[in-house]
Amino acid sequence: MGVRRTAVVKLAVSDEQRDVLHRTAEQYLYCANRTADYCWSDTSYTECQTNKREVRDALYSELRKETDLQAQLVQAAIRRAVEAVKGVIERWKKEQRVSCPTFTAETVTSSSP
Repeated sequence: MGVRRTAVVKLAVSDEQRDVLHRTAEQYLYCANRTADYCWSDTSYTECQTNKREVRDALYSELRKETDLQAQLVQAAIRRAVEAVKGVIERWKKEQRVSCPTFTAETVTSSSP
């Protein structure tokens, strides 16, 4: 099992670059939240969608049209949301209280897991 670390880095960007960066993060969050909503079922965890390929095939084209994100960021947002839903399902199976994952923090991950 590998160790995962998060480094907080202060970026020195111009006002224009800052706006672009925030727009990118907002669109990434939009994609992740749209994906989580698509995958989620309030009825049963067995009805949740957790197959990354099927979810990607269903949402990718729409999300690319709806955002200005590059392909790898849309795919990363989809993967991130599917993994989050899988994590919630594991808690649901243990009869813990759960809800659909929601993404709010301005973070962007573009590398594959």
